[in-house]
Order: sequence, then C-alpha cells, then structure tokens
Amino acid sequence: MALFKRKEPMLGIDIGPSAIKVVELSRSGTRFRVEAFAIEPLGEGMLEDRNPVDPEAVGEVIKRACRNAGTRTRRAAVAVPTSGVITRTVPMPAEFKEGDIEINISIEASQYIPYPVEEVYLDFEVKGRSQASSEMQDVVLVATRKENVDTREAALKEAGLTPVVVDVEGYALENSFGLIMDNLPPRTGESDGGLNLSKGREGLVALFDIGATVSTLYILQGNQIIFSREQGFGCDQLTLRIAEAYGLSREQAERAKRSGQVADDFAEMILEPFKQMLAEQIGHTLQFFFSSDVFVSGRYTVDSIVLIGGGAMIVGLDRVVADVLGIATMVVNPFRNMGTASRVNSSALLRDAPLLAVAGGLALRSLD
Repeated sequence: MALFKRKEPMLGIDIGPSAIKVVELSRSGTRFRVEAFAIEPLGEGMLEDRNPVDPEAVGEVIKRACRNAGTRTRRAAVAVPTSGVITRTVPMPAEFKEGDIEINISIEASQYIPYPVEEVYLDFEVKGRSQASSEMQDVVLVATRKENVDTREAALKEAGLTPVVVDVEGYALENSFGLIMDNLPPRTGESDGGLNLSKGREGLVALFDIGATVSTLYILQGNQIIFSREQGFGCDQLTLRIAEAYGLSREQAERAKRSGQVADDFAEMILEPFKQMLAEQIGHTLQFFFSSDVFVSGRYTVDSIVLIGGGAMIVGLDRVVADVLGIATMVVNPFRNMGTASRVNSSALLRDAPLLAVAGGLALRSLD
C-alpha cells in the first residue's frame, strides 16, 4: 500500500496504545469543519509493540467508535508509529522520473534497511534538487515492516472500512501542526536557566505527544519534522501513583483519575509532583536532541513547546513545563479554527482535542 496515496473522502483512524480515535473532516474553500469524532478505549493486551494482536477484536472497537461518531464514511486512513518507520534521504540522478525511481528504490533500500526487502513496504517522495550536486535529486525513502501495515489494514477491514492510506504518525502530526502554527506562543528569546538558547539562532518547535506508556518528542522546523524520539514515560504512571497512594486497583485508580473523584490531598500529594516529574522528563528528552547530530553545534534553539496526547489534558501541565524549562508552552487544539457539524459535541471536542491530533492529521489527507 502506498504511504503517500490520497483519495477522498475518508476517516482518520488513530490506533493508539490505549484507545481508538476517529475523526471526519470536511472542507469548503479554506474553511474546515469537524463532521464527526469519537474515542473508544481498547482492552488491555489488544496491542503488542503498537500492533493489533487480534485484528478482529480491534476491528470491533473501531466499528463501535465509528458508530458512536455517527459517521457513514467507509474509506479510512491509518498510521503506523513513527518509531516503526525507517526514513532515509537517498540521492538519485536528477533525470530520473517516477518510473525510474520505482525501479531503483528497492535496490537503494537494501543499503539502508536492516530487514530483507521482501519483508517491508516501501514508498518514496521526491524532495527536489540535491544541495550537494545539481546533477542529483533528493528522494525520501520510507520503509516499514509489513506487519505494521497488514495488522492495521486487517483491523479496518474487520470494522467494515476500506483502507485507503497508510501514513506515518509523524507525517499526520505535520498535517495537524500546519493548522496551529499561527497560534503558537511568541518567541521567548533568552531564558534564565532554561533549555532555550540564545537569540539569533534558528527557532524550532518541540512537539510532545504524551501517551499512556510512551511519549514521543518531535522537533519541527517550519512544519516539517527533523528529529523524533520515543521515551518510556506517560500518563499511566499517574494512575499507578493513585493506586499506590490510596490502595486502589488499577481500574479503580484509572476511573478516579478520569472522573476527578479523588481524595482532598490528591493535588498536593500526587498531581503536582507528577506534573513536575513530567516537566523534568520532557527536559531530559530535549537533551537528546541537543546532543544529536541534527542540532549542529548549537545552530538551533527551541522557541516553544507544544503538548498533545493524554498528558496534555492534565490541567496546568503547560504552566509547569514553561516554569521548569523556561520555554513558552501550550496545549494544542488543531480544531480551534474549524467549524463543527450540528451532531458534534463542541465541548467534548474542545476537551478531547489534544488526543485527536494524529486522527485529525490523517483525516486531512483527503482534503489536501
């Protein structure tokens, strides 16, 4: 299946570690509208290494989410995790047309991919003339193991949907990010003791997707990702802290966290230290970027931090991150400037928006 193929209309289906997220969008001129959305939790053990273990069971959850959303659209886009994708920029002769690239891409891929070529799906995108040589062009090679795609396709088909696009989570976020760039906080310049660096360097945005068990850092230059890294921390740690502190089962702690029905000392004893810990983890993850080859000896500075995912819904986390790291921080709502269909619960969409960035970016694929 082509990772860059487009058809319309279609749903954005985000198969996350703990929930299925569904978004349907429409467009009239430059105006977007949310036609439908839903979030449906996945049962424990339904995913392993981010892939559906039982596509039939996951398909039932997707079907339920589509039913709750009230959508009749059957075409769908889904994404594989960014960590499950190998991306390389490959130089090819400038005179190569698309057909020439298709013929040669498998040969080139064998040099960059640590798996047999027959075990992966390949796609490519031509980026233009190479800066290294006017006689060459840069071609972005994208590869992922077939199981990453096949299990998702199978789950969509079990839900009665037609897989149209298999994208990459990072690319879907680039789509969503393009809608909120004008809403980013202003550049902060130098900061006292924070991670923001000096003025006069090229400003970047750090986007943190804080999930249940895994959080991912994306560094964006303009609206393109130039660096990404997964780290093993997330909102489940808050659930475990609640369970340990109050002698609850994991399920009881999760319900208490979601409902807000917690003890009087919850904020002081559990929530505020947890937000502090998350802010410090975000800082540690940023340090991986600052020590990477991409950072180019301090050429860049991080101007702002954008939060999405379940962690972004923790009230006040953005303020704590800004205070700890000295970088302007905001929670993203990719639907902020969109209209909503009459059947859409606007207050629920506002509440859940940080969870829907990937699904929204996938839904945008049909509207490019």
